[in-house]
Amino acid sequence: MDIQLFCSAQIKEKMSRIFSKSGINLSDDAKIILVERGFEIPPEKLVIIFDPIDYMDAIALLNNESELKQGVPETVTGFSKNRYSLVPIQEIYHIDAHGSEIMCYSEKELYYLKNTLQYYEETLSFHGIIRINKSQLVNLINVKEIIPWFNGRLVLVLRNKQELEVSRFYAKALKKILNI
Repeated sequence: MDIQLFCSAQIKEKMSRIFSKSGINLSDDAKIILVERGFEIPPEKLVIIFDPIDYMDAIALLNNESELKQGVPETVTGFSKNRYSLVPIQEIYHIDAHGSEIMCYSEKELYYLKNTLQYYEETLSFHGIIRINKSQLVNLINVKEIIPWFNGRLVLVLRNKQELEVSRFYAKALKKILNI
């Protein structure tokens, strides 16, 4: 696993030593960034903010994530234009169920998936893909805005400008996840 650090030199030195022993690499183009509270937060990346006194908790979190990630898929197999394709999970915008068909929407393509919506909810939750109503999952990494809506519902605006409605039941869970 690659991570990037934004922290004091003293903490960076300590964390570097620990990471080298646990197989975590420091990289300037990593997808996950650890940011010490008070340092600038970079946009468009997954950021974990930690207090300097609790830097060991951040390390434990990454070690647990590294162990959990083993066996978690990085792609899903979708069918489109008479061929199967491996779709990187970060490219998925949302997954919909219409009757017995499960469809995966990326920025450029629509794919048909083989398994159930529940299967994708369980296996892809680690990647930030969550259920927003009884027939849709959304990839939180591709959500641009969250708009409060009527009767406790929410509307998610994706990076491709598409809008998805979050039911009241799942809005509560989403608010808890995002701490809003």
